[in-house]
Amino acid sequence: MKFKGAQETLVEKIQTLGYQYEVKAAGSGLQFRTTDGAVLNWYPSTGTINFQGDAGASAKLKEKLEPLLSGDMTSTRAASPVAAPIAPAKVEAKGKVFVVHGHDQTSREQLELVLHKLGLDPFVLQNTGGAGLTIIEALEQEIGPDAAEVKFGIVLLTPDDFGYAKSDGADKAQPRARQNVVLEMGMLLSSIGRKNVAILKKGHVDVPSDAQGILYLGFNDHVKEVVPRLVDRLTNAGFVLDPSNITKASS
Repeated sequence: MKFKGAQETLVEKIQTLGYQYEVKAAGSGLQFRTTDGAVLNWYPSTGTINFQGDAGASAKLKEKLEPLLSGDMTSTRAASPVAAPIAPAKVEAKGKVFVVHGHDQTSREQLELVLHKLGLDPFVLQNTGGAGLTIIEALEQEIGPDAAEVKFGIVLLTPDDFGYAKSDGADKAQPRARQNVVLEMGMLLSSIGRKNVAILKKGHVDVPSDAQGILYLGFNDHVKEVVPRLVDRLTNAGFVLDPSNITKASS
């Protein structure tokens, strides 16, 4: 099956059929998963649609959707009344998305733009007045054990410094993140848990040996390179993102 129309049109057609579903980025496409077990994968660049999941549910979805996408809506309406549209299930993820960053202002601004396009409101300590607190006091207030508002954390590891073991000498220096970023990353991980933290790593950055088991989302030129994987992490943490926002953030 092929559909080369707008994403909003596909969403509207699925809603018209009365389906309740969740949607997330899947590689270069979008995946719609209905509550009855059908899975629809759509790849906008080629228009290709394929079905997975429960065989019966997927076959039923395909049978209902194909006439709508081909423009033949009359036969579907005549066969059975169309149920009132049901809004997609939403899990409201309350709380801040806390951003930890170093001196790479360009990457920080790229990340903020991506998050705004996703419909999220990032909390960047640098953008606040600090209320007269020291950096460590402000961090404790925002991501300490008593800070219930932080729902998710994103750490930007950028090659802002160089470091090396004393025994190796300066010729073995490796690019690394600022030491305060490493400290704040540790505070985030202990405060809200590893599954609620995404660590974005720009290019080659030396990371602490104790953090080698952590999954990093790597990018080279622009933060938008990691949008599909970042969306997966946000979805797993309870955020439900609008498909059109995902497309905007990736472009």
